[in-house]
Amino acid sequence: MSLHKPHAESGGISTSNASSTLLTAASVYTGTWEDVSNYESVTVAVKTDQNGTYSIQFSPDGTNQDSTLTRYYRTTQIEPPHRFTITRKFMRVVFTNASASDQTYFRLQVMLGDKAALNVPLDATISQDYDATVVRPTDFNYEVALGRRQGATTWNKFGYNDDVDSAGAEIVAAFGGTFTPLYTASTLRFVSSSTADDDGDTGANSVVVWGVDASRNAQIEVVTLNGTTNVDTTTTWLGVNRMSINLAGSGKANAGLITCTAITGGTTQATIPIGEGSSQQLIFFTSADHQALLDYLLLKANKLSGSNPTVTFKVFVYSDVSNAVYEVFRYRMDTSVENHMELDLKQPLIIGEKSAIWITATTTADNTLVSGRFSLIEFRDIDA
Repeated sequence: MSLHKPHAESGGISTSNASSTLLTAASVYTGTWEDVSNYESVTVAVKTDQNGTYSIQFSPDGTNQDSTLTRYYRTTQIEPPHRFTITRKFMRVVFTNASASDQTYFRLQVMLGDKAALNVPLDATISQDYDATVVRPTDFNYEVALGRRQGATTWNKFGYNDDVDSAGAEIVAAFGGTFTPLYTASTLRFVSSSTADDDGDTGANSVVVWGVDASRNAQIEVVTLNGTTNVDTTTTWLGVNRMSINLAGSGKANAGLITCTAITGGTTQATIPIGEGSSQQLIFFTSADHQALLDYLLLKANKLSGSNPTVTFKVFVYSDVSNAVYEVFRYRMDTSVENHMELDLKQPLIIGEKSAIWITATTTADNTLVSGRFSLIEFRDIDA
């Protein structure tokens, strides 16, 4: 074993923990233990075309590995350099090509010595793991909504059911009735009740669908409508998060009720009510390697005529990881006393990866109107 001594207290470029030698699939580069006791910190920068992980390892003696700090390299994400505080006398860097493909380029470099903090432009997107202090005036929720925080997405879900009857629980969604999330991926079928919702006609020409695919990864598809004739997706789905008009004709809105149905099982997954332009449903599906934090909930209920009903709202979560459905919240609303409930949660409701969340309502009187909305931020796992 060879141990490399530091060049000088002012720092420099490490020659013992640097490489441009290509790594084949699943192979590993391991640097040489290097004496860094004269330095405050080291900065590691990597550039390659394959996903991987790299670790900076610390040792008191150049033999025993007592501390390891790991970063995840993802080619689809911003990959800034990382600065590490020296915590032991010796240091080395290990990079693993976690991809099933060989690298076509690889550049790993370590700078020794304390360096200034990273900075980013005022309007730049901030990586999930920047080693930088954000100094611009900022509100985190606004930053996420504007797309300036990598790995985080804002979702505002809204929906209603204008005719909940006393026979049993119904989904808070414009299509009403019972709701069971898809457990088997299916292609989706789209049709309108109006011939004007057709490509080149006066209504909705096409719709865009957001949701999760057969592996519960996020996906988007644009579907060109054909009026009252069925049109099917080219991809399969396990859930729809939103459906809205992609392009419209001179009428500026959908002329008919647009229905999205799972071909496998025939269940309704989303609708766009006449003239409303977007699906109206309190249903959300988290993607694989993501978690959602729900921190706002609003529920409303009333009756068109007659006595004031008691309405019970329930929030359910299905986890594909455990294959189980859980009730996670309920609220009983006596509409003779109140007609809405609003919650700003101090501790958000955590919805794990590969999950679905939806809200149902039961009532003591037919023809009850219910509506609501919830807001959440979906976060990508840092190692994904």
